[in-house]
Amino acid sequence: MKKACVIVAGAWGTALGMVLSDNGYRVVFWDRHDKVVREINEKKRSLNLYGKALADTVSATSDGREAVDGAEVVVSAVPSVGVSEVAGAFAPLLPSDCLLVSATKGLDPETLRRPVQVWCQAEPSLAQRVTAISGPNFAAEIADKLPAATVVAGEGRHARMQAQSAFVTPYLRVYTHWDLTGVELGGALKNIIAIATGMVEGMEAGYNAQAALISRGIAEITRLGVALGANPLTFAGLSGIGDLVLTATGHLSRNRQAGIAVGRGESIRSFIDRTGYTVEGLDTVRSAVKLANEYEVSMPITQVVYRILYENLPVRTGLREVMDRARRPEHESYFPGGDGEPGTF
Repeated sequence: MKKACVIVAGAWGTALGMVLSDNGYRVVFWDRHDKVVREINEKKRSLNLYGKALADTVSATSDGREAVDGAEVVVSAVPSVGVSEVAGAFAPLLPSDCLLVSATKGLDPETLRRPVQVWCQAEPSLAQRVTAISGPNFAAEIADKLPAATVVAGEGRHARMQAQSAFVTPYLRVYTHWDLTGVELGGALKNIIAIATGMVEGMEAGYNAQAALISRGIAEITRLGVALGANPLTFAGLSGIGDLVLTATGHLSRNRQAGIAVGRGESIRSFIDRTGYTVEGLDTVRSAVKLANEYEVSMPITQVVYRILYENLPVRTGLREVMDRARRPEHESYFPGGDGEPGTF
């Protein structure tokens, strides 16, 4: 059987491993926690997560070399804060012809690089055989084989096609994309807007406000994305508005749940301690603010979310600041020289 390795058996990594298993791969999970490795090998891990049994061809190990040896596909499903460490450890171990798929939705908090950039810095030869997978995908629904769509992006056409073949199933439709920058940024930045939308829900400010935040949120995501080299149309697709709508409105979204808690008066740290959840948007908003300042990009919602989470700005004050901004046209040019009025593109 073809072999695939999934680095870190969290919820998303486990779901992607189940997809690969359904596609005929012998899947080996790597995880540093002995308890997780033992649960997978005893076929109990997935039962704990989703009520689904793992196939007999699925196993786990805490030995990195054993995990990736002979793998045709390696999936990195590491939280953004851990990508740099994992890439540094695993890059020298990767088979020279394997496909690397990054499933991380975030930015490196120290360097502000996208996950694929971190991997390619650790191993430059990966440039043409690395992809990112992103889209409106809750892990639990993927594991339950409910219909879904996602996108794999990469610079190398062969890598994109290989990743598409690895993950496409009767329940998961997989598209390809060349805009790696846009696909990764959409998956990362949408978590910030999901937190903001959750805050509005927690304050009981109404559905109109939530819809407005989602709409204006994708506008500022696009502004930063274009400044970093992405195509603006990418953010109208699965990894942009698709992922944002899901994360901002779906009850399984941890970022949305965190925002609701903060909107109701709970601190973000208290929410994380209480639930044990990884809230990717908490680190991503800090990185996004740094990038927005560096590239002189207007991101008012992101700036307010940052001040609420890190500077104790009252939530309702933040909402009022967003509502009281200077008047402006909705339509805007994402390129230099345009001011949003007709004929300025």
